[in-house]
Amino acid sequence: MSGRRTAWLVIVVATVLALRAPPARAVAPAPVDLAALCVKVRPAFVFIAGGSGVIVRPDGLMLTNDHVIENRRSFDVRIGDGRSFKAKVLGRDAVGDLAALQLDVPEGETVPHLELGDSEGLRVGDEALAVGNPFALGVLDQAPTFTVGIISAVHHTQGTYTECIVTDAELNPGNSGGPLVTMAGDVVGINGQISTRFGLRSNTGLGFAISARQIRLWLPLLEAAGGGEVKHGRLAGLEFASRDRAVPDSVVVKDVADGSPAAAAGFRPGDAIVALDGVPVANGHRLAGLVGIYPEGHRVQVGVRRDGGEAALEAVLTAKQRCRVGLDLHRPRGSDLVPRVEGVEAGSPAEAAGIKPGDEIVAFDGRRLEFSSRDDRRAFDRRLRTAIDVGDIVPLTVRRADGSGGQTEVELRLVGR
Repeated sequence: MSGRRTAWLVIVVATVLALRAPPARAVAPAPVDLAALCVKVRPAFVFIAGGSGVIVRPDGLMLTNDHVIENRRSFDVRIGDGRSFKAKVLGRDAVGDLAALQLDVPEGETVPHLELGDSEGLRVGDEALAVGNPFALGVLDQAPTFTVGIISAVHHTQGTYTECIVTDAELNPGNSGGPLVTMAGDVVGINGQISTRFGLRSNTGLGFAISARQIRLWLPLLEAAGGGEVKHGRLAGLEFASRDRAVPDSVVVKDVADGSPAAAAGFRPGDAIVALDGVPVANGHRLAGLVGIYPEGHRVQVGVRRDGGEAALEAVLTAKQRCRVGLDLHRPRGSDLVPRVEGVEAGSPAEAAGIKPGDEIVAFDGRRLEFSSRDDRRAFDRRLRTAIDVGDIVPLTVRRADGSGGQTEVELRLVGR
């Protein structure tokens, strides 16, 4: 047999054997030693006010939930290695339910801490460890508890928790403020809420954690707050259209309030918002979630589709500021529950909207008004006084005399200013 024929035969045999061979198996990651992980994490845990916390810097900077500290300014805390310290509140985010405290660590000493991890790198299915003090069990044996689960969802909104992490690791009252930790021992979230049923304050399989990404945005502001509260930002001055199937994967701007931050940023009616700080915006829920993680003063980059092209806008987020609407309603009497305008303040948003004495408000913010009791009417009165902020655009419909003995309905726009 010639050398060439021999070489070809070797190639053919090798190919057949390769095709018959079983596929190569992926190398499984080394199993995590959970006992060792718990030993690593425990010293940085903090028992505080019946809840939980975690130290994230060796000088004693710690994180917990705002609802754990309530309105107190200082605490006696105990950390996972058994030592006790005084702690003072540096700053609070009441809406985002986050608080930063400083342990009074003696000069020259340090305390155990855990690093803030990369919550943006989390995948659904990644394992996670939750550390806490459920039902104050730690008071009995002076040790926190540990529960293991997976990351069930990311970028979720649960009440005022926006862009939060969902886990099925067991969380219960007392876990609040404790860390959600990766298998590498990094903090990727602060646990704060649970999903409950039938009014029972116990876990039903879903827990919610404030992400490390959000924590990083807020931490410098919380440290500099002098014990006070840092406010969330909002994209003030925009009214959005209802879901427009002709413009998918976006949120369409219906109106822009004159003189508002949105107007200053260059927004126009008809703009379709498609991205915020580089993150795609699929709908209004997603947009609200993205905006909700930022503090006031943050500058966001907004991508919009406009007139067949694209534009990039920069907007400054502002804190909520309540405005006085400037109208008085008649008090409900008997079965007369219709909100009828008795007076309009000169120079007020109500006057600018064209509201007149004698007008009956029949629709507000896209909903027809129907009241079955005086309590319902009074609740609307309170909403009208307290729920409109500077920059809000609220559509309303009033019924008024048409000048010929009849009545007509008029669409108006109330702009908070």
